[in-house]
Amino acid sequence: MAVLRRPWRLPLIGALALAFVSLALISGIAYIAVLAGATGTAERALVDRAARAVETQVSVVRRQLDPVTDHLELVAALAASGRIDIESSVGVREALAVMMTRVPAVSSAGFATLDLKLHRAVRHPDGLVTRDTVSLVDLPQGMARFRQLQTAQRTFWGALFWSEGLKQPVLNVRTPVRRIDDAFIGGLFATVAVGDLSYLIGEATRANEGRYFILVGHDKVLAHRRLVDPRGLGLSEDRSLPTIAEVGDPVLAKFWSQGAKRTVLNPLIDRALGDLGHVVEVEGRRWVFVYRELRLYGPEPWLVGQYSPIEEATGDLDRLTNGALVGAATLAVALLVALAMGLSMARSIRTITSAAESIERLEFEHPLHKRSHLREIDDAGQSLDKARGALKWFGAYVPHRLVFRLMELGEDAVASRRRNVTVMFTDIVGFTPQAEDLREQETADMLNHHFALLGACIDQDQGVIDKYIGDCVMAVWGGLSKMEDHADHAIHAALEMARVIREDNQLRAADGKTPVRLRVGLHSGPVVVGNIGAPGRVNYTVVGDTVNVAQRLEQLGKDFMRAEEEVIVLVSGDTIAAMKHPEALGELPTPELRHFKGREEPEQVYRLV
Repeated sequence: MAVLRRPWRLPLIGALALAFVSLALISGIAYIAVLAGATGTAERALVDRAARAVETQVSVVRRQLDPVTDHLELVAALAASGRIDIESSVGVREALAVMMTRVPAVSSAGFATLDLKLHRAVRHPDGLVTRDTVSLVDLPQGMARFRQLQTAQRTFWGALFWSEGLKQPVLNVRTPVRRIDDAFIGGLFATVAVGDLSYLIGEATRANEGRYFILVGHDKVLAHRRLVDPRGLGLSEDRSLPTIAEVGDPVLAKFWSQGAKRTVLNPLIDRALGDLGHVVEVEGRRWVFVYRELRLYGPEPWLVGQYSPIEEATGDLDRLTNGALVGAATLAVALLVALAMGLSMARSIRTITSAAESIERLEFEHPLHKRSHLREIDDAGQSLDKARGALKWFGAYVPHRLVFRLMELGEDAVASRRRNVTVMFTDIVGFTPQAEDLREQETADMLNHHFALLGACIDQDQGVIDKYIGDCVMAVWGGLSKMEDHADHAIHAALEMARVIREDNQLRAADGKTPVRLRVGLHSGPVVVGNIGAPGRVNYTVVGDTVNVAQRLEQLGKDFMRAEEEVIVLVSGDTIAAMKHPEALGELPTPELRHFKGREEPEQVYRLV
């Protein structure tokens, strides 16, 4: 096994001492060099200024788009905590409108709820903000985007899409809204029109005469002075962005021209540019392009950049003759270096704190530690990362609700006890022959998507997934803590599963995929809840005849389910009797009596779907 070599590291005290010694040394050397008459060249100065300009351009982009994410997450937090009443469509729309007044870049914002309604606020070209509520089903890709939010765990920027109302493409950021118990209650989105983005960026960088650009992919133009008003470019849903050859900018059109890289006559500029940019020649005039890749706002990376004529450097720089001024400037640079090192150490220490907080919240998806040259910080970070690696698997195999209950009650939380619960079993009909026609990864992707849909329904109704058995799911209501209405929640979750599976089958049919057919069985009764297993390997689970009957009800679905049906839900009479509000089901069908192995009395079986 290859041994990873550790980077060189310094003690924290040594790093601080080195920073200040370097400060004095750099200042002295620079002062002597200036007094000796060293000067820079105009071409190199242009490159340095261009590098700062493109960093400024990136900062401008982030100043326009990061507040969109921040405010969207703020609204999501308020909704999740109940400070925004999501049951009030008027209140939700007003909250979105207030957010839009605070973030000028937002062209529209919306809140999608579990009843498939979208409450939204839209800013029109005249500045007027209107509010309305529409059905997600009526919106193009509305249901698909909502399903993405249901299975998402954090805020993300989606792919660019066409806005028919604005007649231009829009960026979009989306975030799921989850209660403190991680139950999904809705999803928020905000859009930024390409025209508005070009205007806001261009306004902030107007000193560059509109020579800014943002490219997506190879040659699609996302931001440019021509896109401030995209009318006349023939954009549509099928062609949402113009190419560099279509925006009427002859310099930008030559961006990827043959031989654009390394057409510089001066080798100093050639070396200085490196990967920062390149020079092109258009009608006998040379232009310097500088750019930087940005991977924050969508599935595809952006190329953010500017260009300027190379001659601009000749009037901007004079030879530096005043050694004292240059010495003072060098001292300032050294001070900034020292400050940057201090800030870097502070960020590293904050990373350690955040890592510990993430472990406490059972968040293990991303590495917690970035390698550091500071010995103490690096050692602490590596220890936390090792703990994260071990705990990640613990969090994947143990329900989070059980973990939080262990953290709250300690070992008493897993003491074996008898409880009345409702147990659910689900099974995909004909999964084995269906999986034989799929590749291994396609099979895994199908199951993961299926389990995500069912898991969202179970979590939403306060259930706990006990285990996965092949393509089956076993879930329990009332196992972790006493739940008086466990049967009501379990039945509601089963009905939600039926609705979600049917909607997902419509999407699968549109993609030419085989629909998923599902059997669901529910039974209520007493079980033993606790740690079951050998001393070195236990599961916190439920055992008893109630579990066996629930599984047999799911299997009994074979006798009831017709070939054209997508979902069947069978519920025992004991589950109906355990409901606190059976009137919510309306008039129940006539039950059938079935004998189950090991039980003397026949069991009433109700078909709810």
